[in-house]
Amino acid sequence: MTPADLKSARKALGLSAEGFAKLVRVESGRTVRRWEAGERDIPGPVQVITEALLSNAAVRQHFGLSADIARA
Repeated sequence: MTPADLKSARKALGLSAEGFAKLVRVESGRTVRRWEAGERDIPGPVQVITEALLSNAAVRQHFGLSADIARA
């Protein structure tokens, strides 16, 4: 997953950087923005969770997100 892929996925899920940080349990949106800027590697588990959220409505619902996503 590239930094641009992560940013696109986050936006498709309707989450701010802060909201995504809470979802994946990192300290702040600043960490997410660093991943998206390519300043830090995106951890493997974050990539797996993101892919699962994008591909499965039941996973999105489990995490309290809308079943529908805005794919670009």
